[in-house]
Amino acid sequence: MNTPITLLTLSHQYGSGGSLIARDLGQRLNWKVWDKEIVQTIAAQQHVSEDYVDTKDERVGSIIERVVETFGVGGFERAYNIPPRLRLKDSQLARLTRQLIENAAQDVSAVIVGRGGNCILAPRPKTLHVFVFATLDARMKRVMQVEGLTHEEAEQRISGMDKLRADYVRKFYQADWRDSDCYNLQLDSGVWGEDGAADMIMQALEHHAG
Repeated sequence: MNTPITLLTLSHQYGSGGSLIARDLGQRLNWKVWDKEIVQTIAAQQHVSEDYVDTKDERVGSIIERVVETFGVGGFERAYNIPPRLRLKDSQLARLTRQLIENAAQDVSAVIVGRGGNCILAPRPKTLHVFVFATLDARMKRVMQVEGLTHEEAEQRISGMDKLRADYVRKFYQADWRDSDCYNLQLDSGVWGEDGAADMIMQALEHHAG
């Protein structure tokens, strides 16, 4: 008999519907979902706004941002129209995120969305690591519909967000975000749809428990 899975990490390409699939799974399984909850919890712990944490979440700052963070040059900030420095560095936020994910994995069954969760919890038994992807065309259509963007805006948003996520995992976990070896299951939501992808993940969980 296989050991039942008690934790799921779900990484996903932007526009693939990964966050909604995670919510669906959380409801079906009655498991806690950690996605924007990570942003909310860190903001509360650090006494900063959720918007501030959200702008730094799952990404590595630009070279200009890192220079300002290091030297705090007021004129430099004004010249490049950069908002005033706040208290969390990228490395601090990554560390807080990691601690929160590790703690969440100890408490109850949970779905961890993105943020290098598959890397953080790679050694943990009874964990299923899933990656949700879709073709660029499918993601473009979804982002244009959901976010009301033009074709060009959607393409730029998808390219930028994918790069931010890949850079984040590479910097803090020295891993390739799209490396198939990092996942137990990969699903094309453009083929299966959000409900179908959730169904297949449920089947994988049930199979492992059988």
